[in-house]
Amino acid sequence: MTLNLEHSFSGHKDKCWSVSIHEKLPLLASVSSDKTCRVYNIKTHKLLAVLDEKTHTKAIRSVAWRPNCEIPSLAMGSFDSTVSIWSKDEFGEMDDEPNNLTNFSSSNNESLVSQSAENWLLMAIIEGHENEIKCVDWSSNGLYLATCSRDKSTWIWETDENNEEFECINVIQEHTQDVKHVVWHPREILLASSSYDDTTKLFRQDPMDEDDWLCVSNLTDQDGTVWCADFEKKIYHDDDINNKDETSYNEIIRLVNCSDDGKLRVWKRVNSAGLKKRGEDDLPTTIRSESPNEEWNLESVLPVEHTMPVYSCSWGKNGKIASVGADGKLVIYKETQVEGKSKWEIDVIKPLAHGIFEMNCVKWWDTSDSGDENLLLTAGDDGNVNLWSLK
Repeated sequence: MTLNLEHSFSGHKDKCWSVSIHEKLPLLASVSSDKTCRVYNIKTHKLLAVLDEKTHTKAIRSVAWRPNCEIPSLAMGSFDSTVSIWSKDEFGEMDDEPNNLTNFSSSNNESLVSQSAENWLLMAIIEGHENEIKCVDWSSNGLYLATCSRDKSTWIWETDENNEEFECINVIQEHTQDVKHVVWHPREILLASSSYDDTTKLFRQDPMDEDDWLCVSNLTDQDGTVWCADFEKKIYHDDDINNKDETSYNEIIRLVNCSDDGKLRVWKRVNSAGLKKRGEDDLPTTIRSESPNEEWNLESVLPVEHTMPVYSCSWGKNGKIASVGADGKLVIYKETQVEGKSKWEIDVIKPLAHGIFEMNCVKWWDTSDSGDENLLLTAGDDGNVNLWSLK
């Protein structure tokens, strides 16, 4: 297979840190050290809005579209220690089939997204972190926003449907160094955070106190800063979702993370008996070393191709993992089965994917539920966002 550059979204005046793709609409958001967020129609490549160089006083490090929200809304985390929340003010006429918005060829969908920055409203500025915010991410149900920071903490915010009220329901202080990245599981209320302390930790709500979050596993076999993690994406049918007991955790879940040592590791949850009820003798979450409630094992170390730190990894619905980092390489990995055992091998390598520049983010663009698309985006220090096709 080969990687082909389909389009380069240019316009940022400084390094581009992060990208996010809307789950239903053809909307791409990118953020930069130039203190702006640029919103594009990812299908037509048209620039729709530039938000807003006067909102943040330092680089914007992370961006995420809110899922399960009727109006396009996004969160941006900045090195100025704040998070801004934006929503569309006006919304065009809906398509005849609003739930089928992955068919981006329909011209009617253009009215949903082709409005200027004047139609975007700054809904809230969230404060609380004491230092640079490194990452923001929404839970799959859109109810919770996780933010993490150089101040070694992860904050969980609960919000309303209108993006007007944000309440911090928990401050997680399990890491001993900067928290670089947070990501929610695509279905469960399960949060993974990765840190300069060489670990990825996993958190769930305490069943006895929904405002408390318990560390249910601590992944420790990395040799250096863990920059990013991502959960495996699976294709679910309606019957699977309807029959799922959300209080049981029997599903096999895997996660990939990447680190300073140039390696990517795949972890598998092998034992998830569920969270025990808190007893009188249990210690508070903030001073627990780790919880035995979920056992995660190191399943695979992917073939080592990167020669420098790996900053970002993404697990697509097509089953493939993509990674980028300081060496400028874009690497795609595929999984095969050999005698009933999983084996990962390199599918494609693209050296100098952004020229001489480092790359900070990679995301698969999963445009349908079939998982058969092979499109992904990368963001680099050259300020560009590149759209690639894998053919």
